[in-house]
Amino acid sequence: MQEVRIMDSTATVASEGNPVPNAETKSSSRNGRIYASKAQDVVASMLAKGSAIGQDAMNKAKAFDEKHQLTASASAKVISFDRRVGLTEKVTVGISVVNEKVKSVDQRLHVSDKTMAALTAAERKLNDTGSAVKTSR
Repeated sequence: MQEVRIMDSTATVASEGNPVPNAETKSSSRNGRIYASKAQDVVASMLAKGSAIGQDAMNKAKAFDEKHQLTASASAKVISFDRRVGLTEKVTVGISVVNEKVKSVDQRLHVSDKTMAALTAAERKLNDTGSAVKTSR
């Protein structure tokens, strides 16, 4: 191993069999790890602060709502509107009418029976195919 000076720079020369690690390479890889670690710390800190800020905003919003009773007032207005208009009852009656129509069409066209028959046939076919594959091995 030999140190050579070229202009204002110093270089280390070693034989091919004994390579000498460059001090800059060692230093730059160590610095890279330090920078990566610092970057991770910064990101973790930012995320923690963001979470704390988000939680703080949520707590303030809840306190504001409790103070001014916004949610309770809105719920009371919706319930009052529903009672006045009878929306829940109308929706319930509408659902019942639709269910009755579906049953009527099903009884006339036998949709449920045909669907069950098709599913049963498909299941049998799959079982037969599975059995055929097992016996062919």
